[in-house]
Amino acid sequence: MILIISDEHDMSTNIVIDWLDSFQINWIRINDTDECEMSVVDSKTWIKLTNITVDVDDIQAVWYRRGFISIGNFEKLGISKFNSYLSHNKGVLHEYLQYKLSKKRQINSFSKANVNKLIVNDIAKEVGLKIPEFYIDNKVLKDKKYKKAITKPITPSFVGGIDDIKIDSYTKILQKDRIKSFSTSLIQEYIEKKFEIRTFYLLGKCWSMAILSQGDLKTQVDFRRYNNDLPNRTVPFKLPESIENMIDQLMKRVSLESGSIDLMYSTDHQFYFLEVNPVGQFDMVSYPCNYHLEKEIALHLNSDYETEK
Repeated sequence: MILIISDEHDMSTNIVIDWLDSFQINWIRINDTDECEMSVVDSKTWIKLTNITVDVDDIQAVWYRRGFISIGNFEKLGISKFNSYLSHNKGVLHEYLQYKLSKKRQINSFSKANVNKLIVNDIAKEVGLKIPEFYIDNKVLKDKKYKKAITKPITPSFVGGIDDIKIDSYTKILQKDRIKSFSTSLIQEYIEKKFEIRTFYLLGKCWSMAILSQGDLKTQVDFRRYNNDLPNRTVPFKLPESIENMIDQLMKRVSLESGSIDLMYSTDHQFYFLEVNPVGQFDMVSYPCNYHLEKEIALHLNSDYETEK
């Protein structure tokens, strides 16, 4: 049986499940909105959902897509310290379940859902990937001699607001003359690029797509500022084998079996690594390039396929 941990709105998960059905592979999906109960008897563990009880020993592989397994339906009381105690208990149960699942064949896990961009940048340099020069120190902002710089968050993507302050995850040109106050952000030298690259990595293999974003003022700095009226052209792209090998080393060093990776190709013919998202969307690469990545994931979850390889 394959265990899939996802959120209920993720369409890519639905397509992977369609492939699993076509291969006649048993699966169970737990969404972050599902209430689960957990039972343990002498290290024998069961997960109980509304209509099914699963023996963890029957799970052969786990695909952590995104989300969280909510364990226990503890009734909150009007005592904050006691509620904190109950929340801690739920955390212990969730940690134990993750420990049990870590013994299975896995494509990522809850503990790997977020990565530290700064650590990833260090490792990327160590394995030989180029990254734009960066710093995080608003006090020395005026001393940097970049002709042009960009800024982006150092935390996982967030779009929203806190009171009247807007926070988003887009990359922006840094307008130094307009800065009145500045919070901790990642500042990078602006690299003139010919195009951007989105790469999907899965267990040692890369599938890449070039995004021709430079012809549109709206998407020049960040292609995620989609122009729905005139979308960027996207085409299949093959990274040099040396770059793919470095990506493989990086992903192994950060213990990720899968992830969406952003790179760019500069006007002086250099590849630059930007970041990796363990739970990033991959259908934007799969469909335009006819890579059928959902099928690849389903195949890798199949123990028979792994044995044949």
